[in-house]
Amino acid sequence: MSTPERNMKSIPRPLVVLFNFISQPVIILLLIALLVYGFFIPFLGFYWDDLMLQWISQTMGPAGLARYFSTNRPVWGLFYQITTSLLGDAPWKWQVFAIFWRWLAAVGLFSLGKQIWQRQTPALLAALLFLTYPGFGQQYIATVYGHFFLVLTAFFFSLTLSLMAAHTEQRNRFWALTVLSLILSAINLFSMEYFFMLELIRPLLIWLVLREKTPQRKQQLMSVVKHWAPYLLLFLAAGIWRAFLFDYQTNNYEVGLLDLLREQPFQTIGLLLGTVLRDVWQTVLAVWKLVVQFPSPAAFGQRSWLIMLVFSLAVLIFTSVVFCWRARKPEPSAEKRTLTLTLWFGLAALLLGGIPFWVTRIPVGLSFPNDRFTLPFILGVVLVWVSIILLLPIKRWLQISLLLLAVSLSAAYQLRLGVQFQRDWEQQTRFFWQMVWRIPALEENTILFAHELPFRYFSDNSLTGGLNWIYAQSGQPIDQIPYVLYYPTVRVGLAVKTLTANEPVEQNLLVGDFYGNTSQSLALFYQPPACLRILDPELEPDNWMVPLQVRETIHLTDWSVIQPNPQHLLPSIYGAEPTHGWCYYFQKADLARQQGDWVEVQRLGEIAFQLGDHPNDPLERFPFIEAYAHLGQWDSALDQSQQSAAVSPVIHPALCRLWDRIKRDTPDTEEKTSTIKRALEPLQCNLQP
Repeated sequence: MSTPERNMKSIPRPLVVLFNFISQPVIILLLIALLVYGFFIPFLGFYWDDLMLQWISQTMGPAGLARYFSTNRPVWGLFYQITTSLLGDAPWKWQVFAIFWRWLAAVGLFSLGKQIWQRQTPALLAALLFLTYPGFGQQYIATVYGHFFLVLTAFFFSLTLSLMAAHTEQRNRFWALTVLSLILSAINLFSMEYFFMLELIRPLLIWLVLREKTPQRKQQLMSVVKHWAPYLLLFLAAGIWRAFLFDYQTNNYEVGLLDLLREQPFQTIGLLLGTVLRDVWQTVLAVWKLVVQFPSPAAFGQRSWLIMLVFSLAVLIFTSVVFCWRARKPEPSAEKRTLTLTLWFGLAALLLGGIPFWVTRIPVGLSFPNDRFTLPFILGVVLVWVSIILLLPIKRWLQISLLLLAVSLSAAYQLRLGVQFQRDWEQQTRFFWQMVWRIPALEENTILFAHELPFRYFSDNSLTGGLNWIYAQSGQPIDQIPYVLYYPTVRVGLAVKTLTANEPVEQNLLVGDFYGNTSQSLALFYQPPACLRILDPELEPDNWMVPLQVRETIHLTDWSVIQPNPQHLLPSIYGAEPTHGWCYYFQKADLARQQGDWVEVQRLGEIAFQLGDHPNDPLERFPFIEAYAHLGQWDSALDQSQQSAAVSPVIHPALCRLWDRIKRDTPDTEEKTSTIKRALEPLQCNLQP
């Protein structure tokens, strides 16, 4: 009896059954997916395009989604119509959805690897690298990327089935596998453009599995052509459909490289080669810098750091244990010739994966949002790295250990991103709650101007989805969008031609059109821990604490678009209303100030100033300064003014304007005159711009 067999006898049978179960590749991949991404399921929400898509789904239904995707991947949009009807708007369901398809795509890649290497170990290592690849950091944008991985799953299983068909000698089995493979290939080719060119890796892989069956080169070529022909016809049909019958992809991304080639051929070729080398370098090599740049516990938060450490160590320990267990039944190493070929095929996959971005001149990056363009590169990356490591002249256990270390470090990076996504959702939730406290209802066709808000995983376009989800009335025509949120740095010169008064604004948002006017707008500022503020056009043109791009929109502000009722609340995705703290009372006081209800401002102030919380922006005292002045409580007004002024001289111009307004709008008394004099003297208002 061999040593492994004797050792097996010493292990209790229930443990043997358990370890045999969890060491199955499908189970390993599932458990790693849950360890890396599953912890955050209850704590995440909707990000980026998810927010817009969920709003459309919940308010406009399948018809709205069909319209949204009608000029932007209409076939892909069909999947959204089905999934949103089934899953609703619960964020946790979408996180499960995204993890499921990432896992199933990894299973598809494992199945493909088994066909390529005829071994489970390299296939499993490739699938683990795919599952945790650090170059793609948007897994938690679950609605969008769950559907990306759905398409990628179809592509991987299509490749797998076509290789299985090439292996089989049974005619009926061959055609059954081929037909199913063609259906899955069509899902990829007609759904989206990201993985379109990767289809051309198929003949290389078919040749890889056929080369032993047909040793003569001419016979090999004929056999590859025979097996690949139906896929080539499908690829050409999809290409014709995209180019001539429904050229929706060029509506959003023009093929700018062709124009440059005509105008400056040699310079363009040089530029293209440089871009190709840079992107291959980024996705294959530079990406690993991300996984070794650990934040300090103090900066990242000790609890978050501990979560990252515990779960990434769990990944390392679990994968090490199961690979040791699997080693009890030794598997022959993959052939060096096959590994050499898959290394070259991996490089070919990298080049094919990059074509959609190179011809449209879209920059591939390793940070949000451009890291989404690394998705088509992952197949090439894992083929290259698994092939290189397994070709190294070192012991087999050391080869596997190097790859498992890369997986665990990548898992730690993905866990760090999970913490950032969790914090971003919390920040956005606070932002919208403060908005509904300050703006109970909003007149339709209103523009909200903001600086680029402190949210990592949102754009003004996605926040527009959240804004409409909150304020749009039921019964609104589904092709009209009543509200938009704009970053001036992005929209001025496009949807907003100029920041002049009474300038019409029109924008097509795919699902419908927004029609507004620059003079019907609000300027807002949000820089936590300070509260959200709707900027005062009379007081803040010179407030340098507000970014210039927002100050340039203040003169367009019309507070009359803020309506006191009905009081809107946030959709259920944002959870229960938070405990009322300083920002709640500030928002309600600022709303009461706008309505001239000075008694209400005073009442709110009496509560707010008794809290353990406090203002984090000197402007947050302004409603109370003005209310106290209107109620003749001049000492309180002066005290609040002095506390604001003490924060920074930068706030003095706004305070000067506030006291000018108080002087204009309140009855004259000796106490008023004395107080205003005492308030203005240290501000040096006559020297302000």
